[in-house]
Amino acid sequence: MEPQGIAWLGAGIGIGIAALGTGIGIGILGGKSVEAVARQPEAAGQIQKLTILVIAFIEAICLYALLISIMLIGKGSEADSHGNAAEPESVTTEISEH
Repeated sequence: MEPQGIAWLGAGIGIGIAALGTGIGIGILGGKSVEAVARQPEAAGQIQKLTILVIAFIEAICLYALLISIMLIGKGSEADSHGNAAEPESVTTEISEH
């Protein structure tokens, strides 16, 4: 498999797992915050502030995974542009004959 293909595959799997984890985390957080407000309605404002803060942290993890995925795609393209991929046999033979 070519380096660019491996980079694309790694980037896709990485961001997919990060998005899945982010969705699960926010879902659990949302459920627990609604449960907390139902138990103590007078603390709804403070619970809402903390919930929004934690959602921002969870989203930051997903954005970090997106950044790493973009870097992986760039590294795969960089490997191809530097000639790390195998060249066809006929091209190298013609060059060495002249």
